[in-house]
Amino acid sequence: MKIVNLRMRIIGHQKIINYLDRSIEKDKISQAYLFCGPAHLGKFSLALEFAKKVTGELDKKINPDIIIISPETGEKDGKIKKKDIKIEKIRELQQALSLSAYFGKYKVAIIDEAEKLTNASQNALLKTLEEPPQKTVIILITENVDKIIPTVKSRCVIKKFGLAKKKEIVEILKNENEAKNLEFWALNRPGLAINFTKEKEEMEKRIKAQKDLKKMLEENLSEKFYFCEELSKDTSTLVEELNFWVVLLRENIFGNNEFFQLDRKKALKLILEIEKSLKIIKETNSNSRLVMENLALEITS
Repeated sequence: MKIVNLRMRIIGHQKIINYLDRSIEKDKISQAYLFCGPAHLGKFSLALEFAKKVTGELDKKINPDIIIISPETGEKDGKIKKKDIKIEKIRELQQALSLSAYFGKYKVAIIDEAEKLTNASQNALLKTLEEPPQKTVIILITENVDKIIPTVKSRCVIKKFGLAKKKEIVEILKNENEAKNLEFWALNRPGLAINFTKEKEEMEKRIKAQKDLKKMLEENLSEKFYFCEELSKDTSTLVEELNFWVVLLRENIFGNNEFFQLDRKKALKLILEIEKSLKIIKETNSNSRLVMENLALEITS
């Protein structure tokens, strides 16, 4: 088969790309793959590009030989949550894979966020992995490989996705305003870097978090208490901001002190205190303002 070079569309992961290229070239495509690693690394993008090539239809906007399964979302207690992928979805997939390919080559199923498959769904999928229809490929994508049962994992070629190199992130952002901030908050994840260039509000939240943490570290106690009162007015926003503070402090520990410098021991102590505060805010009915004032006292001490 003639190879279409996947490198043009994917950032990083050259070893995985080379492996997939060779499997196409030698016509030794496996019947099941497991792409695992943190979010925003390009696992789904690479799976989709591979699927397009395997089906022989790279440029089609609609490709009936590519089947994508992902968790549905639902609202509970005012929050949007991902639902489990139930066995009915796998039975529908099995039916679809039993039919001949529309374009005459392969049929490819991509199961995104495969950690949301129930045990019953995984066991049903296992039957297909054990006796797959001819000319079919199944690609599981997960951030949490431990949620995939061992018997399913044993039937897959496992490819682990790692963080991108800093220079690859810099290349993506070289023409962007606020490139320094974007690079920091991308956390070596190309998907985040690209998202931040499109979703300005998300980046603004993180820049605000940087400034707010700096205030908490540098202002006197009375100013901190006033600041805590302002932060505590919206609990969901507060929780999000505290999580950003944890990211900033962790990066500081690892030597990425673009915005402020703290002794590593103090940074670790603050992370533990913030995480304790987060737990109290999320799991109890405690007054958020009092929790934050207590955190301010810990930061000051």
